[in-house]
Amino acid sequence: MRKIILVVFITAMSTISFAQDYGLKVFTFDKYPYITAQAMSTNGKYVTGSIGFASDGTFVFDTETNEMNVHFSESPYGSEGRGISDTGVAACYDDGPMTFSITGEEIRLDGGTETGNITEDITPDGTIVVGAVTMTEAHPEGFGGIGGHACYWKEGKAEMLPEPSSEELGLKTLFDETETSFDGSHATRISADGSVITGYFIDRWNSKPCIVWTLNEDGSYTCDPICKGYWEEDKYWDDDASKTEADSPYFQFYATGLSKNGKYISLDLSPSTFDDDPTQIGRFDMETRDLEVTKGDTAFSCKDVADDGTVIASSGGGHAFIWKPGAAAPISFQEAYPLVEDFATFDSYGWHTPMAISPDGRYILGFVTIADYSLESDYYEFYVFDTVQYANAAGIVTLTNDGIGATEAVYSIDGRKLSGLQHGVNIVKKNGITSKCLVR
Repeated sequence: MRKIILVVFITAMSTISFAQDYGLKVFTFDKYPYITAQAMSTNGKYVTGSIGFASDGTFVFDTETNEMNVHFSESPYGSEGRGISDTGVAACYDDGPMTFSITGEEIRLDGGTETGNITEDITPDGTIVVGAVTMTEAHPEGFGGIGGHACYWKEGKAEMLPEPSSEELGLKTLFDETETSFDGSHATRISADGSVITGYFIDRWNSKPCIVWTLNEDGSYTCDPICKGYWEEDKYWDDDASKTEADSPYFQFYATGLSKNGKYISLDLSPSTFDDDPTQIGRFDMETRDLEVTKGDTAFSCKDVADDGTVIASSGGGHAFIWKPGAAAPISFQEAYPLVEDFATFDSYGWHTPMAISPDGRYILGFVTIADYSLESDYYEFYVFDTVQYANAAGIVTLTNDGIGATEAVYSIDGRKLSGLQHGVNIVKKNGITSKCLVR
C-alpha cells in the first residue's frame, strides 16, 4: 500500500531552534519536546527516530534544510524509525513493517500487523531493509516463535534468513524438558553493499546473542552464529559445585552496530563471572575473527561503529564516550573534543547518548535529555557533530612523526606545560610557531 501525504516544512524561527559551535549543531523542537533521535544517514544529512513520550510517531528530518516530515502512529504500540538511507527513507514500523521518507511517502512492506513484524535498518541506497516478521504473504500460516524471524526486504517483499539450529548453538534443554528455548530471531544491521547482516536469536533470557549472515555468490545468505563460544547460556552455572568457571565468558553478547564496510561489529558484553565486573563493550573483526574488549572499571554500553573500528558509547553515568582503534579504553567526548563546552553540559544532565557515527567517522549523532528546572518538565534534543568542522574551526593540525619530534614545547588547552603530547587538543610550539594539535 502506498500513501502520499503533504510534506511539512519547519522554519527555524517558529518550531525549531539550533545552535552551532565548533561543528556541533543542536536541534530543539518546541512542537515535539519528546523527540528521540535513533539513526542517521551515512552522509550525515538525515535523522530519524520517534516523537512523543510513547513513540507516538516516526519522523524524518533534513539537518541541512530543517525540513521535517512526521508519520503519526496508528498502532497503540507506537511507531519509530530505526534506520535511514542517504535519500531520506526511514526503516520504521506501525502496525507492521514499513518505510517512511522525507517526502512523506509511506510504503507498507510484506508482513502482518503482529508486534514481531518490525524493520530495523536500511542500506544507504535504500534498496534493502532488514528486520523480522511473523507472517508474510508467501507464508500466510505464519511461523513459530514469539518474537518474529529474521528477514530482509527487496522491493517490499520479505525474504527469510536462515536460522541456526539449537544443536549449532549448543543450547541446553529447558529443565527436565526435551525442548530447547529458541523463540525466533531478528536482523538489526546491514552493511552498505548488503553482504553482511547482523542480528540475534531470542534466547530464554532475552539477552539477544549475536548471529551474523553473510552473502553468498548465488544471492543466498549463510548464518554465522559468532556468539558460540563467547555467550554463556547457563546463568546458574555457579550452582554446580563441580564448576569453577562458566563455559563461556559472557552472559550478554549483543551486537549494537555494524560498520558499513561490513568489517566491524560493536557489542555490549556482560561478564559471566558473578564478580560485579562492569558491563563492557567489544569490537569484533569479521575478517580476523578477533574480539577486542575495553579495559577498566567503568561500565559502558555502545551504539555504533565506523569503518575504521571507532566505537561510540555511553557510560553508566550517562556520559558520552568514543573508543578509537588501538586505545585500551574509551575517552569521554569532553576529553576528545574539549572546545565543545556543550558536551560537558550534556554529560551533567546524566542522559547523554551518542547514537550513530558515519562510516568515515566525520559525523556523530547524539541524543540528550535536558533537565531545565525552570520548566515544568524535562525535554529532549539531538545533535549532529561534524568532527572535520571541529578540527578546522579549532585550527587543529595533525602532526607527522617528524613534526612531533621537532616540537619545542607542548601545553594543555588551559596553558599547563606538558611533558609530551596527550589525548585531545594540545598547544604545540614548533619552529617558533604555535598551533593546536589533536591527538586521537
